[in-house]
Amino acid sequence: MDCLYSCKKTWAFAQYRNELNELKRQKPMFEQLMAMSRSCMAQHPELKDDVQGAIQCETIHPSTLSKFSNFTFHTHPHNIDYPSQTDIDTTANMGKKYLLIGVVPRNKVVVYSQDDGYKSKIAEF
Repeated sequence: MDCLYSCKKTWAFAQYRNELNELKRQKPMFEQLMAMSRSCMAQHPELKDDVQGAIQCETIHPSTLSKFSNFTFHTHPHNIDYPSQTDIDTTANMGKKYLLIGVVPRNKVVVYSQDDGYKSKIAEF
């Protein structure tokens, strides 16, 4: 929107872009965690149609619990790319800026931001 008046990028825009690039650089770790969820689902075929039961196959990123990271990451074994209210509450209570969800069947990571209450997808990689 600012570019209509001036095409010079703001500091906030540059910081936002750098934060997203930093998250993208961690994709190999995200892919490992999604592979762990995929393996768990293969070992438990009875969970194929049970979304609530598949929660036991979700994995979280180790730095999610750290106060030094600005994101939470966990996997969704089913093809659900939006956060539950529990996901939103947990991320907000931990004071994290970004909520990342690894969608296991698509091997994609979707990103939500606290700027809009984790309601709209801001990136996918």
